[in-house]
Amino acid sequence: MQNRDLTSRQFQAEETHKRIYDTAFGLMTKKGFDRITIKDISKKAGVSIGTFYHYYKSKDEILHEVYKKADDYFKDSIANIQAESTPEIIIEYFRYYARFSKQNTVGFTTHLYNIENKFFLKKGRLMQTVLADILRKGQEAGEILTAKTPDELVDYLFLIARGIVFDWGLRDGQYDIEEKMTEIMTLQVQLLKA
Repeated sequence: MQNRDLTSRQFQAEETHKRIYDTAFGLMTKKGFDRITIKDISKKAGVSIGTFYHYYKSKDEILHEVYKKADDYFKDSIANIQAESTPEIIIEYFRYYARFSKQNTVGFTTHLYNIENKFFLKKGRLMQTVLADILRKGQEAGEILTAKTPDELVDYLFLIARGIVFDWGLRDGQYDIEEKMTEIMTLQVQLLKA
């Protein structure tokens, strides 16, 4: 009986956590991260501010969770890439990047891609290390130029990819971001070939 109660409590805790996250995500999509408060999130989620703090130490922690979900998405997605060469893997990698942006909606992406958001500059994220490993292997195989380090190439490619996502948001998603990302990254990767 105690195990059953514990399981029920754990389920309720997971549901509350998910409700807070989903509510915050929805509010971020409509208003932007900087324009919502913990009070807004708590009220809309139907929980007390104390309950919010039980699950999250701060509003920033929700943004961290958004980025963790992005990293997890990449970890799972990149494992499924079937390509014959490093350049093809890089193009497919950024197709997934575009797809992730599209899945999160133009509204959310537009609010996320702003100069106030310094999370994009955080080093060592899984998303970056996976790409650096791909580039390193490509350099070792003689497929990618070695004039820049893998980390420098990661910065270069993400600068381009974020620009594409920003433009897509600026244009209210009026074009297929996956097609545009593939087109532009194909051109960029041609420049990186050894």
